[in-house]
Amino acid sequence: MLNKTINLAEFFKSSSLITRQAAQEVFNIISESPEKVIILDFSQIKFASRSFFDELNSLKSKISLLSKQVKFINLNDHIAKLFQLVINAEKSKSSLSYSSVANAETVTI
Repeated sequence: MLNKTINLAEFFKSSSLITRQAAQEVFNIISESPEKVIILDFSQIKFASRSFFDELNSLKSKISLLSKQVKFINLNDHIAKLFQLVINAEKSKSSLSYSSVANAETVTI
């Protein structure tokens, strides 16, 4: 089997994804699965918190190390926008630099 689809509403028996622990549970499923492509199905999910997406996004490097690909399907507009905000915030963090010059601290964006 090449792909595995996980219906998150059915797995969590909820229409909301709120905690970082929930994202960790999703990661555990991904890491234990023998399939290389995991599809996360957000149908029936009406709300997901920024904490959930922030944790899931922070785990993407570990997922890459497992040589796995994760795809997201059926995100409603609000959830998709929030996830994109989290991704964009992570990208902007990587473009920040910090330095100390003559006892003056500067942050470059």
